[in-house]
Amino acid sequence: MPSEAAAENKPHLPRARLRFMDLSVDIKTLVVQHVTRPTDLRKLCLVCKQLHEISVRQLYNEVTIDVGSPNDTKLAAFLNAKNIGLQYVRKLDLYLADVPDKCNQVQQANFAIRMILELLPENILEKFSWHPWSPFSGENLLLLYKKQKRMKWLEGIALDKDVLEELKKIPDFDKVFENARTLGLYPDCREVLDFCHMLVEKSPKVEKITLHASFEESESPISSRELNDTSTAPGLITRTMFSHMLPFSKCTPLALKEITLQKISLRYAASTYCKLIDFRSVKSIRIFACAGADALFAELSRSTMLPDKLETLEFKHDDNPENDGLEALDGFLVLATGIKVLTVDLSYVKSLPAAAGIVRHSRTLKQLNVHASSMPDDCDEEHVYDYASFSQICKECPNVEQISVAFPNVSLVRSKNDSFINFENCLGELAHLVTLNISTWPNNSPSSTKLPRKIYEHLLMGMAQQGFERSIKHAQESKRASKLAIIAFGCSDKVYDREDSSNQIIFVKGKQIDPLGNEKPTAVQIGWCLRKFVDAGPKSEILDFSLARSCKPPTREGPGSDDSD
Repeated sequence: MPSEAAAENKPHLPRARLRFMDLSVDIKTLVVQHVTRPTDLRKLCLVCKQLHEISVRQLYNEVTIDVGSPNDTKLAAFLNAKNIGLQYVRKLDLYLADVPDKCNQVQQANFAIRMILELLPENILEKFSWHPWSPFSGENLLLLYKKQKRMKWLEGIALDKDVLEELKKIPDFDKVFENARTLGLYPDCREVLDFCHMLVEKSPKVEKITLHASFEESESPISSRELNDTSTAPGLITRTMFSHMLPFSKCTPLALKEITLQKISLRYAASTYCKLIDFRSVKSIRIFACAGADALFAELSRSTMLPDKLETLEFKHDDNPENDGLEALDGFLVLATGIKVLTVDLSYVKSLPAAAGIVRHSRTLKQLNVHASSMPDDCDEEHVYDYASFSQICKECPNVEQISVAFPNVSLVRSKNDSFINFENCLGELAHLVTLNISTWPNNSPSSTKLPRKIYEHLLMGMAQQGFERSIKHAQESKRASKLAIIAFGCSDKVYDREDSSNQIIFVKGKQIDPLGNEKPTAVQIGWCLRKFVDAGPKSEILDFSLARSCKPPTREGPGSDDSD
């Protein structure tokens, strides 16, 4: 038996280096979940068979396809039975391709969609969404409901023919709604209203509803008086879509977590929706372009209606001359508590929302997007907070991670003025700030001629870099690290299009090393779509909101000119 001394003198063998491929499948799966870019996931799929099986789950979870173009021929490879990724498709978003020749495009798109629905495995989809504001094929909808009966997201959209009675004849039809949690309701005629009513009636477990009316775009529009509630009776929308809940005064309200109302007149319908929905349990309220929205805020401000767990409030509104909407919002914000995401986009108002209503949520607020203007079409008329109000917001809301506001005017070719610098200094109070969006464009005053876009972008990059450097300086003074990763100028004008906005310029914080080895931040311009896949991607959602006021940068040429390529 070897002695203890001999054991001590025995040389230590080098520890074997652990390689990624030596890890267990479970650990590899957890690592791959942090890869977000589809191009990177595709490369992982090509490494080896095991990584292909791991990565393909995430790569195919959300699939977006353009249909109605010559590229439809490539669908054969996607829908091949040997493609193991098909069984992992959960969300399918379809767009109508943008092609020069649109002759017979709809028929071609309908054929492509039918082929997709026929060859997809049964009961795998959780969401199927048709994005264009154009009628969807009724025959394809029948096929969708026959083959996919576990969907969590259902949509009431315009169809090229009425297939409601045929839908009800599908075997085990009620199973289609067993897992439904989200309803997207987009009525634009009586037939779609009936379709939406069926979805609401047969989805007992629904948690989220989006109601977006588009009757003014219909070929035979219905008058506003008939559509909307009056002081004496419910209108066509409520008495059709929620007819199974009549009389509303005695119905059991829907226990929703999220509600979105768009282009709905709420002047007399506010009390109706408060009977249909239990707002006390609602966590997210979105109100876009709803006339009379102040009436809803007045109803929700009552002690018996006030939401207990409200986390998200988004309000986009054209106010009246008396600014009733702004006043009602200010009153509601002071009464509510716990908001994490606050988005306000007001037009035709004399001022911004009061700072007191915002700092009321100082402990919870993480995303702040506040804009207001007298005239939405005038790019020089966006209201800017006074220094005292903005300073109060930044000091009392230390947990804000994303902020989008208008800044004071500043010149790119001269030293920054005191008012702009003061706003930058206020941001130093936000220790967790990741994304900053300045909606107002810097100018090249005192010159009266506009700069070429390429030169303007270069000067803007210098301003963004100064912003990153100033953030680092503020952080060092407070003995912490700066988290600011994105500085954007302008406002996105994109809602559904999967392309970069020409009305927004975005910079991310990169790194540069000088010849002495010192590391400094550098601003790198990045596209609106690509920025979702950088480190700060999940914390830059504020850039996705499309504001009423969206202006191109004050440059001489458009983004498609030779000078801006």
